[in-house]
Amino acid sequence: MLAPSFLILVASGLYIHKPSRVWGFRSMDSARKAHFIAQYFFGFYFLARAYYAVVTRDYRKIFPGVKDIIALPKFVAYELFLKKKKPKYPRYNPGQKLLYSQMALLFPLQIITGAVLYLTGKLQKLSRFFGGLNNVRLAHYLTTVGLSSMVAGHIYFALTDSVEKLKSIFTGYFKPK
Repeated sequence: MLAPSFLILVASGLYIHKPSRVWGFRSMDSARKAHFIAQYFFGFYFLARAYYAVVTRDYRKIFPGVKDIIALPKFVAYELFLKKKKPKYPRYNPGQKLLYSQMALLFPLQIITGAVLYLTGKLQKLSRFFGGLNNVRLAHYLTTVGLSSMVAGHIYFALTDSVEKLKSIFTGYFKPK
């Protein structure tokens, strides 16, 4: 549910930013409706995942520790095809942990800036915190670019590992062979 809602949010958001038929929308109204609906799926997913991480203490597996930082050079060397032997990691590799921890910081920023842009009158004080509405737009846009880059990297690393891992990005389930 996260992947489709994210893709719809990016496409509709880029259309809202600079309208073009390339993004697949006929009008600003259809792009805004798609963006509005997808934001709820995205937001509810984030809240549900955050709740799950706290209740099950899964957040300990997601955020990188000292051992992960030390293991990062070996991971990068393998991913850049400089080493043939794949390092073994319990559940998430150091790259995934860095990615997920960055997403854990950027998702709330994206949600907050999106809410400020949608509810400009009610959240005017919050827009002042960012230095005005234009800075909120810039933060929202740059966060989108950053998240899109991370998603592209995530897909690349899944493709270089296995098709099953690529499928798990979209389905949420991973069955190793």
